Amino acid sequence: MSLAIETPRGQKSLEYERECIGTFCNLHPEDRFLETNKHAPAAIDGIMYLHKENVMCAAVEVKCRNMTHKQLFDDYGGTWLVAHSKVEKGKSVSELLSIPFIGMLYLIPDKIILTLRITDSKGNYIVDFNVRETKTKATINGGSMKQPNAFLPMEGAKEHTAK
Repeated sequence: MSLAIETPRGQKSLEYERECIGTFCNLHPEDRFLETNKHAPAAIDGIMYLHKENVMCAAVEVKCRNMTHKQLFDDYGGTWLVAHSKVEKGKSVSELLSIPFIGMLYLIPDKIILTLRITDSKGNYIVDFNVRETKTKATINGGSMKQPNAFLPMEGAKEHTAK
């Protein structure tokens, strides 16, 4: 079974993910990002680390959405839909590595990055969110599936934009 990332749409998504991370690291030069293997399923997208100390500082899940900031807050009530299993995996990594788990949402048209700290460094949730079973796209390439999804509130997220 091939992964969605290996298709043309998957490769475009990976391009946006790397654009997001590159922009974030340019805005925060003390941070570096080590991505997980994109040719195998991974619990998270990567680890952020402080390059001068060479110490991990966050487990990161990156999602890129073709929506504006206005759409996110007007049409989706300021909530970010993420598979609940991804949030749970990020929580586990956070707990195991003693680093916070951060969600990074890249709003492609506006080139805005929103970061939300989801857990503390002990893996405890520090944001309240709802979980509901909903029907969503199965992959970036289409299809549909029903699964538990987390609806993360983004009103407290930090906004990062290139100057």
